[in-house]
Amino acid sequence: MQTLWSHYKSKDYSCLVSNGTGDRRGFFKCTSCFNLSKRGWEVKANESTSAEFTIDEVLGLKPGEIRVGLDFSRTTGTFAAIMRERNVTIASATLNLGAPFNEVIALRGLLPLYVSIGSRLPFFDNTLDIIHSTSFLDGWIGIEQLQFVLFDWDRVLRPKGLLWVDRFFCKKEDMKLYLDEFSRLGYRKLLWRVVPKTDKLEDELFFSAVLEKPVRE
Repeated sequence: MQTLWSHYKSKDYSCLVSNGTGDRRGFFKCTSCFNLSKRGWEVKANESTSAEFTIDEVLGLKPGEIRVGLDFSRTTGTFAAIMRERNVTIASATLNLGAPFNEVIALRGLLPLYVSIGSRLPFFDNTLDIIHSTSFLDGWIGIEQLQFVLFDWDRVLRPKGLLWVDRFFCKKEDMKLYLDEFSRLGYRKLLWRVVPKTDKLEDELFFSAVLEKPVRE
């Protein structure tokens, strides 16, 4: 156990939940990530004020077709746990940014995948039914890095598969730049929402979308 916690500011899970997490520079905070009783993506939110879609809303777009996928997020596996209840297997890709995220995912009986955003995903081409990402690829990411990520997601996602971009946020002046990148691959827009991000700064927007990969010759 000492080895597990030796690299982190917090030294047990109760500390994480009460104080949040942070690496040695203190740049990363995520108290709610370790609240395993919190279940998101299940209650439909007001469309005019929230960028959230529900899991059932998304799965309803492809009834019976979504069986295996990837969650590329700041996560302890809650999205994968809820999807498992709906008979969908999700690999959770995250990093141990200030806390043992991957270890928690494994302790929940889920599949952790320790990869950075600059790494090529360890999946065959055209194999995943769905890719979901939230609170990870946001307005801090450079355009070239975002292009790499999106093209690799496109590689592993099967034709007619779903790309779920969940609450991507950035400054208002940068939103068009990012939306152009998400539109570049020619995916069909099944769900699409842009709303103000009101929790902190008034000059930021949330963007969420569920996009369908086209069949290419």
